[in-house]
Amino acid sequence: GLMDRLMPTNRIVSDSRKVVYYYRPSPDRQRIVFGGRVSSTETNTSKSAVRLKRDLDRLFPELRDTRISHSWMGYVAYTFDTLANAGKRNGMHYAMGYCGSGVSVASYLGMRIGQQVLGLKDGRTAFDDIPMTTRPLYFGRPWFLPASVAWFRFMDGLNI
Repeated sequence: GLMDRLMPTNRIVSDSRKVVYYYRPSPDRQRIVFGGRVSSTETNTSKSAVRLKRDLDRLFPELRDTRISHSWMGYVAYTFDTLANAGKRNGMHYAMGYCGSGVSVASYLGMRIGQQVLGLKDGRTAFDDIPMTTRPLYFGRPWFLPASVAWFRFMDGLNI
């Protein structure tokens, strides 16, 4: 069927652009769960669904006549160096800052942190104990996000 043609391997997919899209088949393989950044400011789901549908149709033209059944939004934790952070502080393990790749990276780091809790040396990752950086003039609210997203979309358009 159509799903077998569009997503034959049944895997989670994330592209390598700056403004990423990620998608996967639903467990019953009747739907595609599709996400990505559609706005540099918060938006409501009726607006984001239209924008994501446009992007989905570009990726999969076969779905142009398919309607969106569900839409939701959430916040994405981005680090300045675009690397996830994992580690242990004051006896608590953590993983965060998945930079739009949380579906795949959170599963991986969750498994590795579980191994660390069990004392297994295989639990170490390249993401462990990376120092978290900040930038001048950043005080917790990403005022620079609209310009950053516009720049990243421009770079994606140039395939850089």
